[in-house]
Formats: sequence, C-alpha cells, structure tokens
Amino acid sequence: DVNWDVRTLQEFADQPMSELSKKYDLIVFDHPWIGEIAAKEYFYPLDDLLSKEYIDDQARNSVGPSHKSYIWGGKLYGIQIDAAGHVSAKRPDLLAKHGLAIPETWRETLALAEDLQSKRLPLITLSLDPVNIWCLYMTLAANKKLDPYTNGQTVLDSKDSAEILEFIIALAKFGPSSAFDWNPINVLDEMSSTNNLLYCPSLFGYSNYSVAGFRDHLVEFGHIPSAGFGHIGGIIGGAGIGITKSCKHPEVAAKVIEVLGSPTIQRTLYQTLGGQPGHRGAWVDKELNARTFNFFANTLQNLDNGYLRPRFPGFIEIQTNCGDIMAEAVYGKTSVAKAVDGIDAMYRATLKKWADFQ
Repeated sequence: DVNWDVRTLQEFADQPMSELSKKYDLIVFDHPWIGEIAAKEYFYPLDDLLSKEYIDDQARNSVGPSHKSYIWGGKLYGIQIDAAGHVSAKRPDLLAKHGLAIPETWRETLALAEDLQSKRLPLITLSLDPVNIWCLYMTLAANKKLDPYTNGQTVLDSKDSAEILEFIIALAKFGPSSAFDWNPINVLDEMSSTNNLLYCPSLFGYSNYSVAGFRDHLVEFGHIPSAGFGHIGGIIGGAGIGITKSCKHPEVAAKVIEVLGSPTIQRTLYQTLGGQPGHRGAWVDKELNARTFNFFANTLQNLDNGYLRPRFPGFIEIQTNCGDIMAEAVYGKTSVAKAVDGIDAMYRATLKKWADFQ
C-alpha cells in the first residue's frame, strides 16, 4: 500500500526538501528543486531503478520540456506525472455574450482590460499572490525572448525588469482588488463560479475546470498573448515524483512510479480521478479531450513552446524571495526601482550563499 499526505499549493512550491526527504519514501515535487536535490543527494537517481525503455518512452512523450526539467547533471531524479504551464483562461459564454474576442497581444490585453472596467463588464484578472507575480514576470520575460537569472549579477537588465513590473501593475489596476492574494486556483474558482471574470491572459492551467459539472461554468484554456515573437515563453510548471534516500526499498518505490507514469494510467485513471497527466499520449487522446473541452489539444502547443526556468541549487530560495519583493511593488508598498534593486541583490546574495554547490 501507498499512503499519501497532501500538501498545499504553497507548500508544494517552497516547503524545504531537507525536511520532506527525511520523512517520506516518495515525494511529488516541483522541478526547480532539482539542482538542490542533486547537490545534496536527497533523492536516488532513477536511471538505475527504471528501465531504459521506460525512461525513453517518457522522454519521447514529454509535454514541452517537462521530462528535461527533472534531469540534472546528466541524471534523472523525477518522472513527470503532471504537466502544466502558463496558458490563458476564458469564459467563452461571456465573451460571446458581449461580442468580444480574446486579445492576441499584451497591448491588446491591457486595452481590453481598461475598456471592460470602464463599461462595468466582467473583468480581466491576474493571479497576484507573490509567487505567481514572480511566475508572470518570468513568462513576460520569456515571451520577449529574454533570459532571466543567467549573468550572475542582475535578474535582467534593470530597464527590462522595470518595464515588466510596470506592465503587471498597469494590468492589475483594471482587475478585481481581491486578486492580490489569488493563486491560479482562486482565479479559476471565481471565473467558473461567478460571472465576474471573463479572461486571464496567463496562469497555470487546470484541466478539471474544463470538465462539465466540475463548476457552474466551463472555462476554456488556450495560448497566452504575444509580445511580438508569438505565443511563446509560458513558464513550465507541473509535478514530478522521485524517490528519497530515506526509502529502504527504492526498487519497490520505482514500481509505484512506473505505474503512475505509465501511458495507460495517465490517460485513464489519473485524469478521471482529478489529476492532470504528464504523458503526451494522454494530451493527444481524443476521448480525454472530448471530456475536457479540448483542454489538452488547445494548450499543448503553448506548453511545447514553454519556458523552462533555471533550476540550479538555491533557486527555490531565489524565486520565493524575489516573488515577495516584486509583490511589494505590485501592491504599491515600494517603488518599482527599489524592487528591481532588491531582486538583483537577492539574486547575488543567494548565489554567494550557494557558491559551493554551483
């Protein structure tokens, strides 16, 4: 038997792996942990526990860079059992009712948001709790073909960072004030249960909101807007499963992973019981798409063109703390300039702290 303990979405993002790896045999985790997991040897590499045929199938059937996201130093530390990334969400019935089409660019998104608010129509919203402000920043950067956290000194050029934060602030101004502590699930709950929201341009998609009867109203998902280079750069999320060094029988735990990640389970039980599969075979399955308002077919290309964030040791600390600093600017508690200086300083300090593991 396998006994599962459930964590919150926030705990999934930032609960210390040093604690979890001592308590559990198997952990479902967020791929930015990979650098630390490998550096501190929290998990067994799966290369010696799963067959080459199984791993090759997982690689061939990756949704976007999901499979790659669990590899560090040439070793595989997790199997992608859940694939996700930034996509857009809309209420097609409300768009049709008001004769509106979804915007194709970020400029159009901002203009539509202002127009909807002025006419007291259902609004455009963002997911604006700190970690999701950070995720949106990363998506907007990648959508412009910028590459954050690569030069060891600044997250981006200060002008680019400021422009991205200022855009988030401008767009947030035309959404609901309650969105300032919303995660993607909060956004989708509001969108699917009321008529207050009609569009979110970029958030992590959840296929169950596209299943008839899950909520009062169906939500349809699609591509994110473009900054001029196409519908690219949506930050990749999802979840992988790995085996900790605390596990006394890793070969048995590997059998559990084999089943959870298998093509058959992924396209059947995994989704019907509320999961969002990580195997590409499920995403192209006609029956699964019919059941989910074409969620998988409509977002697959967006994820294939998605952005894989850095995963080096210490990066979880960087994304958590940078999100908190960015949120101070978005919430009007500090200036954009101070926030940009703050995230750059945080980046440098964390790299220095983790220098022995880089």
